[in-house]
Order: sequence, then C-alpha cells, then structure tokens
Amino acid sequence: MNTARALVRTFATGSVQKAAKADVHPGYQKIRAKMAQFQINDGTPVHLKGGVTDNLLFASTLFFNAIGLIMCADLFYGMAFPKKEK
Repeated sequence: MNTARALVRTFATGSVQKAAKADVHPGYQKIRAKMAQFQINDGTPVHLKGGVTDNLLFASTLFFNAIGLIMCADLFYGMAFPKKEK
C-alpha cells in the first residue's frame, strides 16, 4: 500500500518539479514580454498597442470604409434621381 502511494506521489509531482528545474525556451520569453506589453493599462486600445503597423492598418481600414460609404451614397443617389435621357 505504501508503495502505491509513493508511486502516485512521484508521478503527480515529478513533472512539476522537472518543469521548475528546466530552462525556459527563449521564444517563450518573447511571448511573455509581448503579453506584458498588452496588459499595461495606458489608455491605448488593444487593437492599437502593436505600434506603427497597427496604426497604419487602422487608418487604412477607416479610409476604405469611408470610400465604401461614399460609393454607397452615390449609388443610392443615382437610384433615387436617375439621369434623364435626351
């Protein structure tokens, strides 16, 4: 009976102890640093915390949405007031 308890304890705690002793992969450190950057409460929205690239993507999205709205308005105006043929 004591042997079974010892085996269960060894299997239950062995992986935790090994993980604590093992070196952490450098890629994991980069991911943790990036996650910490997104956790900072500085008033910046999450979709803009990536830097210049995120700002450019956001600005281009706004630009293309504005173009789409203008094109929709032109379509609706053209359908409401069709051009008269001579």
